[in-house]
Amino acid sequence: MAKPTKLRNKYYVRMPLSDTDGSTKYKWISLGTDDLATAQERMLEVLSLSELIRSGKSIDFWWKTGNINSVNTLLLEEAIEKYIDWSKRQNNKPSTIEVYQTALDHLKKVLGKNYHIEKISRKDLERFRQYFSADLSLHTVKKNERAVHTFMVWLKDEEIISNIPKLRPLRIPRQQPVYISEKEFKLIQAKATPFMGKVYTMYAETGMRLSEAFLGEIKGTFLIIQGDEGKNGMIREIPLKPEHIEIIQEMHDLGWTPKHYSRSFWLACIDAKVKGKKFHSLRHTFGITSWLKHRDLFLTMKMMGHTNISTTQIYTQFHLSRLQEDFPSLAAETARIIPFRKSIYG
Repeated sequence: MAKPTKLRNKYYVRMPLSDTDGSTKYKWISLGTDDLATAQERMLEVLSLSELIRSGKSIDFWWKTGNINSVNTLLLEEAIEKYIDWSKRQNNKPSTIEVYQTALDHLKKVLGKNYHIEKISRKDLERFRQYFSADLSLHTVKKNERAVHTFMVWLKDEEIISNIPKLRPLRIPRQQPVYISEKEFKLIQAKATPFMGKVYTMYAETGMRLSEAFLGEIKGTFLIIQGDEGKNGMIREIPLKPEHIEIIQEMHDLGWTPKHYSRSFWLACIDAKVKGKKFHSLRHTFGITSWLKHRDLFLTMKMMGHTNISTTQIYTQFHLSRLQEDFPSLAAETARIIPFRKSIYG
């Protein structure tokens, strides 16, 4: 027999739901009061709509809306608009909002803008995954799935849906970083403008992410990335040479977007006939050379701005003979490196 239960100073009633796989799950429905007698009266109203609730319908009860009880029939397009508006009020970064909007626009293409929110099932999310999988990398697919899951969590928190359909996690094999050898870098530099050549050198020498030169603030000889701007939500300090400071200031003065630098690098690679490299490869190159120079995994982790040493560890997995060939100026450094031991860092 259902009965009111007090949670967080308010009364709730636990109601069964029929999941998409035939199993039974439960949902806590707020009774909107801290008074037991009132809660018992409202519980009877909830129980009278138990069949609708069991089938997965979301009910807007009068004590929540101020109107009569009604079945929520929110459509996907309207729900997305409400969610994006809510996200903006949470002071999320514009780049985060853009990720949400892009992913949900694709969800709308897959399901249709008039799709009923409460009908979204695991099969629908599988269709969404298949829609992306044909043309995009696993990392991009996973990023879009995370954005949709965050949207679904919000719908549940707002009591618009009763449960969140779940997909099996998408497993992404860890790939080796794509770095740029000294020979390749010289070829790319030869095809770049003098200023762009300086930009590429700065990124290869500092390991900063492309966006960080635009987001950070120069203080003394450091570029400071605040926690709400950085990738991992942590304050990051990037040491700078005097010439790096001048380059960053000139980048700000020119007003070019990060995409401009990424595209310029891509075109320089094409002209230099250097394949498979992206602007982010400059950061990977820094990771490799930092490890070779210092042979200190924890120092490299800090310089890269990683929060988990296993992320940094991928830079130690290359054969030293290959690194000696690709970085001849650091050959003496590689010759002194003791082979990596799992018993120490594993």
